[in-house]
Amino acid sequence: MANGLFSSRSKNLRDTVADEARAVEDQIADLRAEIASLARLMADDAAGGAKSIRKKARAVKADMGDAAHDLKDRAQSDIADMIAAGEDILAEFQARYRDTGQKARKAVHERPLTTLGIAAAAGFLLAALLRR
Repeated sequence: MANGLFSSRSKNLRDTVADEARAVEDQIADLRAEIASLARLMADDAAGGAKSIRKKARAVKADMGDAAHDLKDRAQSDIADMIAAGEDILAEFQARYRDTGQKARKAVHERPLTTLGIAAAAGFLLAALLRR
């Protein structure tokens, strides 16, 4: 009877262990499925994030291109304005030079002796200053 008592208990223990082993295996299978699902979600998230980053990078690149183009246009416009202003100043100086030259020629033509006296006085003054 001892064998029967222990064999029944052993059978129940084996069944219990087998049931628990199946339960653990089921839990492991569920965990594997959940881990696989999480991995898919993370991969999808990463792909979506990368896609979003690429989209933002393209938008920034386009904005930078537009800004660079605008800056180039403004620089060209400013340079053209500066060149035009320089040409105006040069034309004004040329006109003043021409007028001054004409006035000097007219003064020499109208008063040659006065002009010669002024030139001689300026020469003496310059010579006196340079001797010191």
